[in-house]
Amino acid sequence: MIPQIGFSEMLLLGILALVVVGPKDLPLMMRKFGRFTGKLRMMAFEFRQSFDELGRQAELDELRKEVEALKKESGLDDMQKEFEQTDADIAKDAGEAVNKMKSDFEKTNAEAEIAPPEKTKTEAIESEVSETDALKAKKILEDQSIQTDSKKIGDKATS
Repeated sequence: MIPQIGFSEMLLLGILALVVVGPKDLPLMMRKFGRFTGKLRMMAFEFRQSFDELGRQAELDELRKEVEALKKESGLDDMQKEFEQTDADIAKDAGEAVNKMKSDFEKTNAEAEIAPPEKTKTEAIESEVSETDALKAKKILEDQSIQTDSKKIGDKATS
């Protein structure tokens, strides 16, 4: 424990130091004493900090051990391994499905390049319509040319 020094004790120590050291060297001695006490305080503070740090470290180690024990008791490690295995299985299955889809796509694409293109319903209807229109147009032209020819013949006959 630190002894408690009151005002009267401090005054007595000051007078004693003045008599023993003398007024000339008293400020120098007080300065050295102040530096010495400052160094002592700093060393005490560092010592206390190191003990506090050791105590905190010991508490943390204890807590880590407790957490590890709880993990083992509750089976969290086993569940984590199970989840990782399931995740790996899902990734593997997804990769296989993607590869299968790629190969099917490439196979279908290769077949599409080999086979001649078929007409779609729209193209078939358009070709039928255009053929029908062509026949109608041909018939109309023939009718017009027949009418024109008959007019020419009629004009020649009247002239």
